[in-house]
Amino acid sequence: MMHSSYSIPGLLLLILCTAGCSGVMEETFTLPAATSGPPLTALWEGAVAATGIKEESGMMSGFDLIMEEDGHIVRMNLVFSGVIDGERRHFNAYYQQDGTVSVTPTKDRALLGIPHPDQVFKDLEAVGPGGLYGEGNWTIRLNEIRGVTYAPPAVRVYLMENRPLTPLEWVSTAGAASQVFYLSVCKVPVPDETVTTEHGVGAGIEVGTDGSEGRCSILFTPEELAKTSYKSVKEGGKSEPPGRGTKVQK
Repeated sequence: MMHSSYSIPGLLLLILCTAGCSGVMEETFTLPAATSGPPLTALWEGAVAATGIKEESGMMSGFDLIMEEDGHIVRMNLVFSGVIDGERRHFNAYYQQDGTVSVTPTKDRALLGIPHPDQVFKDLEAVGPGGLYGEGNWTIRLNEIRGVTYAPPAVRVYLMENRPLTPLEWVSTAGAASQVFYLSVCKVPVPDETVTTEHGVGAGIEVGTDGSEGRCSILFTPEELAKTSYKSVKEGGKSEPPGRGTKVQK
């Protein structure tokens, strides 16, 4: 096994290469200590530097973050892809409890996800779950759906673009030609128990699906919102979303 290390702004990158055995490369980098909120931008910068993808080609097809009130990251997992030498390659970045992030290649995914993860993470950091719910345990998760209508009071729906959140009266994906990706930000309890996963031992999480108390917000990027029909709050007037009888999901 060959070890090498070098620095990038705000990160110490340690590359562990096992290509000599199986053609598979695992790369590990260390996130800086979080001062306020999760280090989302640092996660993306580290993933780009570790894999060597062209940053502008980056796509995020999966993201899962669970963070406790004191700032402790219970789980953080990023599934992404990018172009290397003219070929799109797919990776998984998984946060370890020692503060490192392990990046490994994965199989190709049919759905590439959302573009510009760097801007998405910058917007999320600027908004912060505290701006939606105040202090407490919370999750951020990237989801994909089609044929679903979102409307208050079950959930609060927003357009997230260049940091400010624009409230939406409703969003319907009933007529979407393809799957639509969105981010759910939820304030949830984090049970004090452990479970064993493929990534090792971590905290067990039980996230409720009943949005009747308005504990979740749904965030759409401009690219994904363009696939839907929707109405912003500032438009005024009365209108019912298509498929009003469709089950509202998170």
